[in-house]
This record gives sequence, C-alpha cells and structure tokens, in this order.
Amino acid sequence: MIRTNSTTGLIDIGPLKSEFLKRDLPVFRVSFHTLGCRLNQSESAALEGGFAAEGFGVVAEDAPSDLCIINTCFVTGQAEAKCRHLIRRLLRQNSRTFVAVTGCYAQAGMEALSRIAGVDLIAGTDHKMALPALVRKVLEDQGAFEDGAIQKSETPIVYHSPRIARDDFTLSSLSVLGEATRPNVKIQDGCDFFCSFCIIPTTRGRSRSRHFEDVLREARDWAARGHLEIVLTGVNLGEYQSEGRDLADLIEALDRVDGLARIRISSIEPTTVSDRLVDLMAASNKLCPYLHLPLQSGSDRVLNGMGRFYTRADYRTFVLEVFEKIPRLGLGTDVMVGFPGEDEADFEETVSLIEELPFSYLHVFPYSRREGTRVTRSELRPVHPSVIKARAARLCTVSDRKRSAFYREAVGEIVPVLFESKMADGRYSGLTPNFIRVATRSDVALSGCIEKIHIEAVSGKRAEGVLIA
Repeated sequence: MIRTNSTTGLIDIGPLKSEFLKRDLPVFRVSFHTLGCRLNQSESAALEGGFAAEGFGVVAEDAPSDLCIINTCFVTGQAEAKCRHLIRRLLRQNSRTFVAVTGCYAQAGMEALSRIAGVDLIAGTDHKMALPALVRKVLEDQGAFEDGAIQKSETPIVYHSPRIARDDFTLSSLSVLGEATRPNVKIQDGCDFFCSFCIIPTTRGRSRSRHFEDVLREARDWAARGHLEIVLTGVNLGEYQSEGRDLADLIEALDRVDGLARIRISSIEPTTVSDRLVDLMAASNKLCPYLHLPLQSGSDRVLNGMGRFYTRADYRTFVLEVFEKIPRLGLGTDVMVGFPGEDEADFEETVSLIEELPFSYLHVFPYSRREGTRVTRSELRPVHPSVIKARAARLCTVSDRKRSAFYREAVGEIVPVLFESKMADGRYSGLTPNFIRVATRSDVALSGCIEKIHIEAVSGKRAEGVLIA
C-alpha cells in the first residue's frame, strides 16, 4: 500500500492523537538497529526521542521488543546484504515483531525490500524523521493501543517519495537512552557533488542544511545532560549554509556553548575546508585538531574518472599547509581500491602519496558497483576481485603502520582524554582531541570524564598511559 500524495509525495496523517498517553493503555517496546554511517547513528538517536514522545518504550538494541526500527545503509553491495541479513535474523528470532525499515536502502531499494516477507513498513528518506508518528498512526488504525496486540502486515505499508525535498530542516528530539559519550549532531544532509561512484545523491538527495539555531539548541541540550563532546555529522559538512552562515560561523557559535568542552568535525571534503576553518581549529580550545579528509585515490587519472574536484598535487599541498598551522593534527582519510580502470600504476601512485603524507589512519574501501551511478554507464574495465582484495590488504597494513607511528609520537606527552567506556580487561578507553585511542586503569569510574593522561607506551591500536594525579 503506497500512502503518498501523488503530487508532492508528502503524507497526510491527519491530526495526531495523544489520548492514549493519558490512559492505562499498553506501552509497546521499540528497539533500533542502525547500520552504516555516523549520520544514520545521529538520525536513529533522534528517532528514539521521537518514539518516546509518541508513547513508546524505547529499549536497547538486544532487548525483547514489539517493534524493530531498522535504519539501513545502501552505499555498498555488502551494506545492502547486511541489511537483508539483519531483517531476516530479527524475524527468525521473533516472527511477530513489527518491522519498520528506513534509511538509504528504503529509498533506493524500496521494491526489493517490499519483497522480503515480514517487513511491515518502509519509510523512504523524506519520511524517515516522521516515522514515530507514521508507526503510531498505523497501530492506532489497527486498534493496537486498545487491545494490546500489534498485527503484522500482509504487504508492507510504504511511504516513499521519488523526489527528495531540498528544504533546510530541524530535528526536535534527542536520544532517550543517551548512551553515547560523544553524541553525533546532524547539521547537514545530501550532496551536490555527484561523484561517479556514489549513490548518495539518489538515496539522500541534494545538499541541505539544518537551521543554525536548531543546531545550537541541540548542542546546549547535550551539554546540559553532561556530555562534553559533540561530533558534527553530515554527508558533505563543508557545504553547510544556514541563513547566510557557514560551517565556520557555526563552529564559532558552538565554541561559546557553556559546558561543552569539545567540538569534533567528522568526515569533510578537502575542497570545502576553508582557511578560516583551519585557523579556528588552530586557535580554538574546543574545536578538536582532527580532520578526516577523503582522498579516494592518489592517481589523477582515477580522480578524474571518479569526478573528484582536486588533483593529487592539490590534495598534497592542502594537507601540508594545514600541518604548518596544526603540527599535531590527527588526519584520517578514505581510500577506494578497485575503481573501474584502476591499473597497477594508478594504485602505486595512491600508495606513494599516502606514504608521503602524515596520515594517522586510513579507511580502506573496495569499489562497489551501484546501479544508477555514472561510472556504471562507462566502458571502464572492472578490476578483478582478487586484485582488489590484495590492494586493500596492502593499504590496511600501511594504515596500521601509520597509526602506530602517530601514536608513538605521543609517548611521553601529557594529554587530555575523554573516556568513553570500560573495557573487558577493566581498563577505561577514550580519545585525545587529535583522535588517539588511549587505555588506562583507574579505581574510580572515568566514563564521560576528561582526565589528563601521561602516554607511556603503544600496544596494538591503542596508546597506554597513567592518570596524572
């Protein structure tokens, strides 16, 4: 059943009822299962708050629940397969669970999802954040709040708009579980870059930004809850624009939020990082000295085929200029291997550039063919899977070596660490401003606290240190 307005694709769900909140009626339990990026994690957290406001009981991912909300990813074939596997696993565990699927797979793969037995509701991109009200409306129509029983749908109820709105947005809810020490704050969505390999403009639409004051409101709310760091997330963060104000303006305003100790920028396109933003990072006590700048390839030929907006020399020059201003910057990157037409010489150019630049880690991705992207219409020759696997393994080895070297440079330093969780061995694990993972022992709970640590050694993918009294 498609429930969309044929003209606008928007949904008329009628006046929202709240009488059941005032009566002795069942509270249905809802769990969330999130795949993919930080942006999905941020949206799931907001949906938790939305479902709580609609009268549902939000429970942990692995807890028994009456409804499962699955926020999906579609960026690679592997991500798509993981989504299908998760849906089927949840239904095997409880065939009566009401399953609602949203996220990028729900937008781009709606027809395929509709054929999976047991899926009850599908909400595409334009309807994702309305999901709490949509689900409640479905259950009200069933009479579920009266008799305490949720009915499975014979065929999925589908809320889907082929054309995604381009309007700026607000987000009203915070996670009710509030487990993240460093909550993700969504400030932007969509992308106008249209890289030849990327499906995101199809699954998330064109670039749009969150209203400036709404971002500040959420930041203040997290700070009031005692969270010391927020992570700004989006598809293309550097394209943030709200009422004439850009990302640097937003950072300056966030820097003045009382109680907030750290602001971290997640992945950002190198061509969108302004000189002003770099200067802010060099001078601010709150903006973390950390950048994740996707490279994708070190070959100009491959970069051109990808539709990227820079050359090998452009990227190299920019990174070295940033390090002149911020010498101990934590620098991560994304690298794609196996892009169609990538030969051995192209790959060696990528390796040589990575070896030259002061990266602290790499995220290595094998190319994944996505129908609807420009590269699928080209005559570029696919790279054999065994070659892709070997190239990825080599770069992962480089990444481990780069991380270890970056961590070893910190040995002997005294650094502030925001601790997140207690590990199985009893130590606490946290992050420095420049993204070094640190472990230490403590007789008192450290989760959610910033403490000074003397870095003494490096072990595997962690630095080890001791608390400074």
